[in-house]
Amino acid sequence: MRRLIPTLTLLALAPGVRADAQKPTFDGDVLPVLQQHCVGCHGNDKQKGGLNLATFGALSAGGASGAVVKAGEVDKSRLYTLTAHTEEPKMPPSGNKIPAPQIALLKLWVEQGGRENAGSKAAVPAKPKVDVALKTTARGKPDGPPPMPEAGKLPPDAFARGRRPGAVLALAASPWAPLVAVGGPKSVLLYHADTGVLLGALPFEHGQVNSLRFSRSGKLLLAAGGRGGKLGRAVLYDVATGAKVTEVGSAETDAVLSADLSPDQSLVAVGGPSKLVRVYAVADGTVVREIKKHTDWVTAVEFSPDGVLLATGDRNGGLFAWEAATGREFHTLRGHTAMVTDVSWRADANLLATASEDGTVRLWEMENGGQVKQWAAHGGGAQGVRFAPDGRLASVGRDRVAKLWDGNGGLQKQFAALPDVGLRVAVAHDGGRLFAGDWSGAVKGWATATAVEVATLDANPPPAAERLKQAEAAVVAAAAKSKQAADQLAATTTLAKQTAEAFAAAQAAAGKVQAELTAAQKAAADQTTAVAALTPQVAATKAEADKLAAAHVAAANRQTALEATASAYAAAAKQLADASKGLPQNPDLATAATAATALAGKHAAEVPAAQKVAADTAAAAKAAADKHAGLAKQVADAQAVAAASQKQAGELQPKVKPAADAVPAAKAAADAAAKAAGEAKAAAEAAATEQTAATAKLAATKAVAPK
Repeated sequence: MRRLIPTLTLLALAPGVRADAQKPTFDGDVLPVLQQHCVGCHGNDKQKGGLNLATFGALSAGGASGAVVKAGEVDKSRLYTLTAHTEEPKMPPSGNKIPAPQIALLKLWVEQGGRENAGSKAAVPAKPKVDVALKTTARGKPDGPPPMPEAGKLPPDAFARGRRPGAVLALAASPWAPLVAVGGPKSVLLYHADTGVLLGALPFEHGQVNSLRFSRSGKLLLAAGGRGGKLGRAVLYDVATGAKVTEVGSAETDAVLSADLSPDQSLVAVGGPSKLVRVYAVADGTVVREIKKHTDWVTAVEFSPDGVLLATGDRNGGLFAWEAATGREFHTLRGHTAMVTDVSWRADANLLATASEDGTVRLWEMENGGQVKQWAAHGGGAQGVRFAPDGRLASVGRDRVAKLWDGNGGLQKQFAALPDVGLRVAVAHDGGRLFAGDWSGAVKGWATATAVEVATLDANPPPAAERLKQAEAAVVAAAAKSKQAADQLAATTTLAKQTAEAFAAAQAAAGKVQAELTAAQKAAADQTTAVAALTPQVAATKAEADKLAAAHVAAANRQTALEATASAYAAAAKQLADASKGLPQNPDLATAATAATALAGKHAAEVPAAQKVAADTAAAAKAAADKHAGLAKQVADAQAVAAASQKQAGELQPKVKPAADAVPAAKAAADAAAKAAGEAKAAAEAAATEQTAATAKLAATKAVAPK
């Protein structure tokens, strides 16, 4: 079975109560109660303690202990305090209180001055006049600094701490200041929206706070609630001083579930289990009007920002817009199929957002009362919805998740789940933070831009002295955390530098090995190419050298042959000449000798040329041989270089892969170290920010702590 808000309890009126809900009298309303429970001991026949309650005159005379009714002063009227069991001796003496609605009737009668009958005047005004109405209700930021609690004005411990926090049934954010109000049992807690510091508390003596609303100027805070089946009240506080301005709700005999202050601060509208919407005058607390259209508990009430309309919703899914000035029905807004849990007006008063247990958030335009948009916002039921200052929408629900939507219902941000069912949501004055409270009493705050959790507001805070100790301990812990983070940052920065250097060295080593291998391979290839280019030239010079050597041999042989022939002819000429000396002249011999001499001379003359040819061919042969030898040496040298380069490449090849493989590992180590350094830097910055925040929170806590 779904859990309902605890204060939504059934109104069980005891039989016999005929109280005028607005203006009870002694004759018509109080006397029947006294006759039922009191006159047996305090009547005409018997007057215990000298007290007779059978008539208005006798009651007014009081008893042996004095007056039992002080008009307008409930706490000083023993007729009420003894009957309500707030003072001894409790009445009736049996120990069982009379029905709660009858006690509420007695209280209301005393509050309104204790009139005898409808024609009587109250002995005192029901409430002193309070003038907080505004002459104008212009929308927009009011003049002057945003209203915030003044230092030392709010009591730091005006709340009763329970064993555990209760459900967050009321949550509101100031429209102009960094201020968040959290409702609880008998108190309202005021937190700084930016720092999360508890600025103080406002006492709400009437019971559980079920509804919170800041005035449109942000200077007043309306808290409404009460005790289920007993009474309901709406109390108006001054935000700056924490002083109670006034309270209304004298006609409420059950807890108020929702309430709002009109933009001009003259009216307070409340709704609850009575199924009525009552509108009270702030000035004197009187009921201005009652709206009786709802068929079930009224669970949501809010005036439009321009004060023209009043939106109300009930537990049966009923939803209406009323003319705020007259209470006449303006629109019936049909669509929700389950309890309307919250309503919120856009700043321009043209659009109304509603949340329901049917899981939807719906938008309604006011010109025709038509539904503009609807979407399934929260599975199981939407519990809270608020327009942000910029027109976006915040909501929370049974799925435990707070969400931020654009003006058309598009999901922008989804925040971390709350521990339990989300009940209420609020957006800070600047739209930068969203707060949500849940059934377990948790109140979380997130940055709307990043969805990062930035605050936790304690709905059941410890006393100021303990909060101060906690703040001091938080500063010490934050300082230690900051130092640890700084030390970690220094260590990771050093490691990052070392791994970066190692990565650079690994890159350089791998590059060097690869460059050397490439150079050796290129050298071997170049020399091999050179050998290939020189080989034909070597062969050509060898052939040329061999040819020239053969020519030299031929020239030398010719030279030798010429020399031999010349010698032979010279010898023959000499022999012929010698032979002719001893003989008579012989012309033939003489002719032969002359011819031989001529031939000898001829051949002798050819010898120098032959010698020159032999010398030239010898030189050419030598030059060709030298050229061949030079080219052959170049080939041999190139082959040697190629072999050496190939050997070097072979030696370098096994080193390339390990060197290359070392680079990714070094890079991974450098990247990991750099990431760790980055994370350490972020952690150090976060720790420093946390330390600063803790120090600021300590200062703020000291400022509100009792001196």
